[in-house]
Amino acid sequence: MANDKTPTILIADDDHQALSILKQIMMGQGLNVITASDGNSTREMVSEQKPDLVILDNYMPGVSGSEICREIKDDPKTRLIPVVMLTGYTETPDKLEAIEAGADDFINKPYKAVELITRIKSLLKVKFLNDELDSAEEVIFSLAKAIEAKDEYTKDHTARVSQLALAMGHQLKLSAEEQDALYKGGILHDVGKIGIPDGILNKPGRLTDEEFAAIRTHPAVGEGICKPLKSMRIASKIVRHHHEKLDGSGYPDKISGDQIPVVARIMAIVDVYDALTSVRSYRTALPQDKAFGILEEESNKGWWDKELLATFKSIVTV
Repeated sequence: MANDKTPTILIADDDHQALSILKQIMMGQGLNVITASDGNSTREMVSEQKPDLVILDNYMPGVSGSEICREIKDDPKTRLIPVVMLTGYTETPDKLEAIEAGADDFINKPYKAVELITRIKSLLKVKFLNDELDSAEEVIFSLAKAIEAKDEYTKDHTARVSQLALAMGHQLKLSAEEQDALYKGGILHDVGKIGIPDGILNKPGRLTDEEFAAIRTHPAVGEGICKPLKSMRIASKIVRHHHEKLDGSGYPDKISGDQIPVVARIMAIVDVYDALTSVRSYRTALPQDKAFGILEEESNKGWWDKELLATFKSIVTV
């Protein structure tokens, strides 16, 4: 493996002889191996040890392999762990059940060791690529936190915005990918401010034209930071377009209407709302009713999506 970490594989099978043979094969490839012999202990080991790959027998006491697989794939903390289903049965319904549960591969017993090893190594490569992707995302999230830490008045702004945007995505029944992008975009929408001098970011008074021009660069800079990661495909659009307005008077691209992705239109409203209802160096926090009064006035000017604003108001109004 190209990765320095020795992969850990969980093998779950109630056939102790088959389990022992498979364990020896995997250990012969230099892999760490942990084992379980029933569904309940398998569930516990996945939760506690987060293995790099799971090999499941489909028929085990307690909880079936397919059900364990489904649980692994439904949990955001474990869904990227590859799962290989093993069974001594060859009927199509078993394969369909495994596929529906989200299994990454399906192998019948008796299997050829060489074929099994090849498939396992291939899945582990994908797993480690995903791990590296997570590490890259963590670096970008750290940048966003570093920017926020520069200004005591924006503390926790990204956390609030990400949660509010996610609530909007859930209410609107957006896709799981779009909801994930709203959460990530909420955290990262201002990451492009990393290159803007602190004196401009924290200036208590009105910005000069030159200073505001510097501020206007942050959406494009932020997109440049996020876009190389495919997992940020939609989030990077939020980062770039969260200061656009429906009438085309926003920045950086002055796009209008449906040209602005719906996730960016959501973020624009949520971002302004949180800014209005939070303390700033130049004013106190506005009460909720006044904040929505301003947003509705701006919506009438053609800045914000009226339907999205109404939905947002219904979610947060107390």
